[in-house]
Parts: sequence; structure tokens; C-alpha cells
Amino acid sequence: MVLAAALAFGLAACGGSGPKNTDGYGTMAAVAVSDRKPFPMLSGTTLDGSKLDLNSFKGKVIVVNLWGSWCDSCQAESPYLERAYETYKDKGVQFVGIDTRDNTAQAQAFVKSKQITYPHLVDGDDESLLTKLVGITSLSAVPSTLIVDRQGKLAWRALKPVDYTELAAALDPIVAEK
Repeated sequence: MVLAAALAFGLAACGGSGPKNTDGYGTMAAVAVSDRKPFPMLSGTTLDGSKLDLNSFKGKVIVVNLWGSWCDSCQAESPYLERAYETYKDKGVQFVGIDTRDNTAQAQAFVKSKQITYPHLVDGDDESLLTKLVGITSLSAVPSTLIVDRQGKLAWRALKPVDYTELAAALDPIVAEK
């Protein structure tokens, strides 16, 4: 039973609104330093109504997680993300969620019930944040987790649910970079 649940978690993702930009779906990979491209410094309104601009985290490693409260895989991975946030926040790492294709009240309830303490940008019905990530992530891969290095470049991406061990293994070498 546990093995079946683990396999379902590892293989399942909630997907999105269609087959657009699905390259790499279900994969997880680091990007070589020489191949890294700039990550768009997104900004917008958070679930608590404040404004957030990723530019305010310049010089930090940024973990960006795309999720929705409607997504079972997102619900399953959320404790791992919060644990990683708590572990790495004093090591120059900032986590930011991007809530997409969601009802704001449900998303707020999800964050509260899962006791997630890092900020979350809200992607509106027009998916204006998601569309800035074309070519960086699959727009249909929810959940997805992206790690941006201290120079503001994409260093790692998982177009599938992640657990703490996978995320820590990805973060450690990026945090160690000078």
C-alpha cells in the first residue's frame, strides 16, 4: 500500500488546461552553470493581498513552486516544501509559491490548513505569470518546482511533484555555489 502511494505520488501530476508547452513534463534536472538562462523576475499580488517582486530577493537562491489547491499532488508535496523552506531560509534561500488556476479563498484555506509560511503569488485567470515562464517550465505541469541561482538564472527544475530528499539534493549544490 505504501509503495503504491509512493509510486502514485512520484508519477502523478495534476496537469493543466491542455497540451500547450508540455516539453519535459514529468522530468527533474539540474542546469549546468554554463547553460543557465535568466529567470523572469515575476511580481504581483500575494494570497494575503500584499505586493511581491522577485527582484527583492536578488542575491538569494529562489525556489519557485507552481501549485493549485485543487491539485492532489500539490497537496502531497506541500509538507516537503515547507520543511525545505524552514531548513534553508537561513541559508540564503527564499521560497515563493505561484498559485495558478485556482479560487483564491480555496488557495488561502489550503495554505492555512497546510501551515505553509512562505509567500505565494496569485496567477490570475489570464495566467499572466505562467505565460512568462514559457520555455522555462511546462505550462501544463502543476506542480512544478524551479530553483533560481543567486545570479537570477534557472539552475534546476522539476516538472513533477517533489519530496524533501529530492529538493534538498537539488538545493545543496546551488546553495554552495559562490
